[in-house]
Amino acid sequence: MRVHLRKLKNKNGTVSLLLDTFLGYYTDEQGNKKARRIRETLPLKLPGKKNINGIAKANRNESILAQAEKIRAEKEQYLLESGQYPFFDKNAVKGDFYPFLDAYIKKQIIRHPATQMTWKSLEKQLKSYKSVISFEDINTAFAHDFLNYLQTKAQKSTGQKLTPKTILLYYGKFKSVVKYAQTKKQLPLLPKFPVIAPVAEKKPVFLANDEVVKLNSTHCANQDIKNAFLFALYTGLGYCEIKGLQWKNIVRDSDQWLLDVPHRKGRPYLYPLSTQAKLLLGEPEPNPKLLFPRIRSKSENNLMLLKWAQKAQIQHTLTFNVAKNTFVYRNVQEQKEIVLIQQLLGHMQLKTTQKLIEKLGIKNALHKDPISANTIQAAEPFINKKTQLLASHKRIQLRNYSYTFSKLKTIQ
Repeated sequence: MRVHLRKLKNKNGTVSLLLDTFLGYYTDEQGNKKARRIRETLPLKLPGKKNINGIAKANRNESILAQAEKIRAEKEQYLLESGQYPFFDKNAVKGDFYPFLDAYIKKQIIRHPATQMTWKSLEKQLKSYKSVISFEDINTAFAHDFLNYLQTKAQKSTGQKLTPKTILLYYGKFKSVVKYAQTKKQLPLLPKFPVIAPVAEKKPVFLANDEVVKLNSTHCANQDIKNAFLFALYTGLGYCEIKGLQWKNIVRDSDQWLLDVPHRKGRPYLYPLSTQAKLLLGEPEPNPKLLFPRIRSKSENNLMLLKWAQKAQIQHTLTFNVAKNTFVYRNVQEQKEIVLIQQLLGHMQLKTTQKLIEKLGIKNALHKDPISANTIQAAEPFINKKTQLLASHKRIQLRNYSYTFSKLKTIQ
């Protein structure tokens, strides 16, 4: 059983490509011997003479024929292995791309909650570029045009253009969902994505102690953004996690406050907040929900942080990543065990924390042998015994937060 690539010239000068598959012979009702064939037209055409001329036409034809040959080889291999011809679903190609994208984004957010803002921003940019997209629209020309849109026309919520790093991040997510669609047989072939020059990585920024003091004593137009940034300094939480924190995530046992971060893999279930973090939160007001309700979008927050930094005469560009880097820097300088820092940051793997420390250029003797017996023993209360901080029935009660804290006793 072989699959052959055929050409069929059309009246308008273009050439259609189709697959011709011979499946053997059969005898009809009259006793005549006939060949059993399957012919399938590919969603590819060679341009006519009026469309492209010269060298450009030859290159284009060569590229299209290479794609068609790849499809032919894949179908032939599938036919030989399974004995069934893999018809291409033409209705799937005409289907709406956005429901497929939404389902894929939900899966990715469940696996990696920290990527939620990136995926949502990509979806927003795609809909701004084209409100209706079918699978048949996604080809090489579409891939190039969308990248050009991100580089020239796409804007943040503040009206600013996207940075090269943001463009690289968004386009990488776009490529991943298109590749996934091709594996699910939603696309006949994978488009050729343009090559993007890599963005040079900048050394991560962290704040010195005197800079933190300046920021703490300087007024910010949005007090919630200021408190959230300082809260990130003391907890190592990222923007997405802080934005969604509610008062029900704070568990108070006498003078000790414990933070329960939802949807964070690799983090202790509950861990104590420092005195500085508690002072930032203060006492809950009547019926509040979010800890920092006036936090806006990432770009709006960064603009507010920029004005705050200028007012405090800080030379660095402030972001919530700067706060996280400062948290890591302080903990390393205080000789905290690296496994404990990993757990507080919520990193799934220890090497992620090690790479961040290396980028920050921090030298510490404890990092030469991070997985020592002493390290594991120091982090054990947070890793192995995290569910024993409070009894299960008390955790359920604290889920239904009443803002009247009862005196709870920890389990010994």
